[in-house]
Amino acid sequence: MKYLKLLTVISAIALCACSQKDDLKPQEPVLPQITVSELRTTEAGKTYLQVDGKPFPLIGAQIRLDALLNCDGKSLAAVEPYFQKAVELGVNCVQVPISWKMVEPRQNEYDWSIVDAVLAYCNEYGLKMELLWFSTNMIGDAFTYLLPQYILSEPSVRLRCDNDGAFHSYYGYIHALRLDADWLLDHETRVVTALFNHIRYWDSNHGENHPVITCQVHNEPDGFLRWRYRDYHFKSWDGSELTPQNVWDMVLNSLDAVGKAVKNSSYKVLTRTNHIKDDDGGDLLQWSDVASVKDVFALDGIDFVGIDAYKQEVSELRADVEAYASIPGNYPLVAENTGSYQNSASLILTAFAAGGGYDIYDLATSEYFVTNATDSSVDQGVYTTGLEDREGITEPARRIIHGLKGAAEDVALSSPENFAAFNIGQDTPQISITEEVKTTTASSLTVRFSTSAGALGFLLDRGSYIVAYATEDATFVVSKPDGTSETITVTGGELETRDL
Repeated sequence: MKYLKLLTVISAIALCACSQKDDLKPQEPVLPQITVSELRTTEAGKTYLQVDGKPFPLIGAQIRLDALLNCDGKSLAAVEPYFQKAVELGVNCVQVPISWKMVEPRQNEYDWSIVDAVLAYCNEYGLKMELLWFSTNMIGDAFTYLLPQYILSEPSVRLRCDNDGAFHSYYGYIHALRLDADWLLDHETRVVTALFNHIRYWDSNHGENHPVITCQVHNEPDGFLRWRYRDYHFKSWDGSELTPQNVWDMVLNSLDAVGKAVKNSSYKVLTRTNHIKDDDGGDLLQWSDVASVKDVFALDGIDFVGIDAYKQEVSELRADVEAYASIPGNYPLVAENTGSYQNSASLILTAFAAGGGYDIYDLATSEYFVTNATDSSVDQGVYTTGLEDREGITEPARRIIHGLKGAAEDVALSSPENFAAFNIGQDTPQISITEEVKTTTASSLTVRFSTSAGALGFLLDRGSYIVAYATEDATFVVSKPDGTSETITVTGGELETRDL
């Protein structure tokens, strides 16, 4: 009893000391809420991103900040060239992981230094950012490199699993958590709210450029049920069995709560998740008796759901985008697709022609990942690990990105029926090709495209005008219903806009 009383006194003193420390520590003001990004739908039914009041086609590349810092041992200053290379590639957005441990290394001690450096790089290089929130559900796992120790030390939120305590060289020791435990969600939503309130405050003092435009909540969270629960036999800590519905409910409840924390902060942006590729050969959207992509989309805390496709076949990637676009109001983002594919340029154009957006995974792969891999396919960067162009990959991707970004608002607003894309009928572009596509606006154009230089091309029918682009020299013959036609000769890399 005396021992318990002594512990109580010591705890009270410690709490008092912490409280005094917090009271003495300067606190940032919570500023009035702003809305940076929203979803909009055109009259034709196409859903698109609106950022700062303008249509925004998301063309991105991921910078694996967690790997560069944790595995490669790089300094924040050594990460800056990756942002420069993103600009050279032409993307308008970078995907940057921010882990819980980065911003709260110890309980109730926030450290914004990494976040501030990334925000500063985005501002300096004119890039927008998708903040990838890496925390409790990393494809079903909870890792020591991503989470503060005080979270993993709380027994009430732990699950039993066959691989508990195993070491993963990328992410640290592996655990599994009861994702929707009240105690856990209370702490996670608190830190997420603080993070986005800080971004709002930082932005107000650095030009109000609104660098962060979306938040990815967790990473491939459906892997919790699809893979980890199945493979490692998740159970409650008391040994009782979990049903698939129990496990899926955990995933949904945690996504909803964390997403709402972002949306209720002073810096409101769109929230999304990324689902893993369909490797089971089943329904892409309804892949379990209890689990569906639509379950996630229906959450108040999640605005849209993208897919980590990892598809090199043009037809298969198009099918993925079309499936996710079939959910009314969803923005069908290809949230990850390998950057080192030889036909990356074709895949990028295919995604936009089907009504989606495209994030390249990744800009340049961690040297540690490549050095320690047993499979060369782990090197997935559109640049090499040394940030050099990949022959036959980087430049073609750069050229199609240049055109899509140059016609940004028209690309965002054009529905698939009026986004005529050329030379993507096969996985790699044909050197010499002539093909014809019809659009369906009131103008009902017939567009004949020809190239002898291996060009990828697109023509956007905007009703009163058209926008044409080709990566290499090409010709567009545009015929109207009245029988008149116009020939547009496009120099590779240059946009052409004509009134109808």
